[in-house]
Amino acid sequence: MIKYCIWDVGKTIYPYSLDPLNEYCMKHSRNPEALAQKGGVKAFDFDPYMKGKINFRKFCNDLSKFCQLRMTSTTFININKEMHRGVGQVFPETKEAMEFLQSQGITNCILSNALPNLAGTGIVEGLIDEKNAFTSYELRLLKPSPKIFKAVLERLGAKPEEVIFVDDKLKNIEAANKLGMHGIKYNRETIVKNIHSITDAFKPRMAKGIKTK
Repeated sequence: MIKYCIWDVGKTIYPYSLDPLNEYCMKHSRNPEALAQKGGVKAFDFDPYMKGKINFRKFCNDLSKFCQLRMTSTTFININKEMHRGVGQVFPETKEAMEFLQSQGITNCILSNALPNLAGTGIVEGLIDEKNAFTSYELRLLKPSPKIFKAVLERLGAKPEEVIFVDDKLKNIEAANKLGMHGIKYNRETIVKNIHSITDAFKPRMAKGIKTK
C-alpha cells in the first residue's frame, strides 16, 4: 500500500533556472570573459550552502569571489532577488498529480537539494504540509546519498515500499529504487498517467472467490 509520495522541487514541482543569477553576475563581474570561460555560475560549487554548512552571507561572499563581482551595499539583496527570479510557476501537471494522490489518501512530501534562501517555494498550498518538507540544508545531506532517503523514511515512519519518489534526475531515482522505493523519473507529459498507474498497481485487491454485496 502506498502512503507517501515524495517530490523533488526544482524542475519537478516548478521550473527553476540559474539564468537570472548568471546574467546578473556576468553584468557585474570585473572579468566577465573569464567567468564565461569557467561556465558561469553553474560552475560554482553550491553544495556547502545546500548542505547548510555556510550561511547566506558567506555564500554570497564566496559567489562574489568566484564571479569577481563588484561588491556594493545591495549585492546581497540583488543575489537573493535574482535567485528568486529563477523560480517559475507550479507545473499544472504536477498539481493535478498531487491532487489525485491526496484524493487517494496519499500524503505529498518534498525532498530537495535546496538553496536555503528559497525555503518554502516548493510548498504547494493545500497539497503539502510544512512538516512534510525535507531539505538538504536541514538534513545536512544531498541526494543521491542513501542516508538522506533513510533519514526521511525514519521521520515519516514509513517503509520504502510504501513510498513513491519523483525526481527529474535519474541518479536520484536509481538511489531511491535501490532502497525499495518506487521511483518515477519526472516528465510533464506522463507524470499524471504514471502516478495513476503506480497507485492502481498497489491498490488492495479483493481476495479471490470473495464477493461483496
